[in-house]
Amino acid sequence: MPLPMIALAALLMAALVLWRPVTPLVLLGLLAPIGMTQLPASLDVVTVLSGLVVVAAAWEALIGRASLLPTSAAALAASIWTLGVLGSVAFSDDLARAAVLGTWQILAAWTAIGISVLARTEQRMQVSVAAVLLGASIVAGSGVIDGVSSRGAFNGSVVEGRAIGVFSQPNEYGLYTAMLWAFSLVLACLVHSWLKWLAALCSVLSLAGLAASFSRGAWMGAALAAVVMAILVPQTRRPQAIGLAAGLGLLSAALVMVPFWQLPRLLLDRILSVFAGGTSPYDNRPALMAEGLREWQQNLLFGVGPNMYPVQSRSLASETRTLEGQHAHNLVLTVGAEQGIVGLVALGVFVAAVVVAFSSARRFALGRHGADTHRVPLGAAVTMSAAAALVALVGAGVVDYPLRNALTRTTAWMFLGLALAGHRCVRNRQDDQQVRSMPEPVH
Repeated sequence: MPLPMIALAALLMAALVLWRPVTPLVLLGLLAPIGMTQLPASLDVVTVLSGLVVVAAAWEALIGRASLLPTSAAALAASIWTLGVLGSVAFSDDLARAAVLGTWQILAAWTAIGISVLARTEQRMQVSVAAVLLGASIVAGSGVIDGVSSRGAFNGSVVEGRAIGVFSQPNEYGLYTAMLWAFSLVLACLVHSWLKWLAALCSVLSLAGLAASFSRGAWMGAALAAVVMAILVPQTRRPQAIGLAAGLGLLSAALVMVPFWQLPRLLLDRILSVFAGGTSPYDNRPALMAEGLREWQQNLLFGVGPNMYPVQSRSLASETRTLEGQHAHNLVLTVGAEQGIVGLVALGVFVAAVVVAFSSARRFALGRHGADTHRVPLGAAVTMSAAAALVALVGAGVVDYPLRNALTRTTAWMFLGLALAGHRCVRNRQDDQQVRSMPEPVH
């Protein structure tokens, strides 16, 4: 792209940010289908838009005369996360390699904080969530449309024919659809507007994509999210029961019509291979997890550095040199190995902030109004939906770590930001109700 065109595009985007600060957030959701498109300087679309979200949030804080210092638990967590990443990069053996992913890790965390600032009103929340659902539906549908024409098994590993959509490998697509399914299902059960139907469509597409991804980690994450939602969000029980019955019915019918179908055996092999090593090097999770612990012990505080697990796993001190491991196949172990205790502390504070936001939203929405979805505020619905998506991430993180991909990583942090933004909407509504309930002064 010629330099004058780049400059013109930058000026137009700057004007949009100044005019409507929420624009970058809307584009971040809407342009997810082309999020991995490469731009000059080896940047992708989703990374550039994440940067614009942070800039727009900082601009809005400046013009609103808000403090730029961390004043919330989430902002404190982002600050700890930033300092931890900088420390882990500084102590890494390859400064340049670690600095690249480290920069994107810092940007992702502050993108979540930026989203919580930009989508703090229900009007902004509605347009932002609509953009997220539209873009995500296309991403989920990309894997469904491609279809799964053939499958092969290698000691429990599907080596061909798995749906990948716009991603480079099926586990990334699987985690994306698992988070999206949990988010859109809860949203469809709680809101009562045109967003309900958009969320329902997104839920169906993401569930189909999740099944076609054959990603064990994503399936585990979705299963955990389903159980947690059924316990904490009663409105999701009936749709989940109907979907489960329909799925089992279709599977039973297929087994009757095609008795020698290899899918059940393939599914069983996929599940069992999670818990044992095997002849497939990439599936030797016990060894790769042990390697993660070994690397973490090298620097307990800061870890070996972002994206340094693959390098350290090929060192002479490693017993997994021939396995070509990219990560420890576990969220906690990978973050611990690469970012140490500081990184895990920051994650813990983020988790605590989401738990507080979810509890507040659930108490405000369901505690006051029971099962009446007509009266669940949008902010509360989005917080509970985004928290469900993060539960899917936690479940998948038990056996996998598909967050190297920029789109999957940004989407995970985006859901964290939406959970916090919804909490702000809930607090604003609570404040308004308190003001209206105050007795008028007697003159």
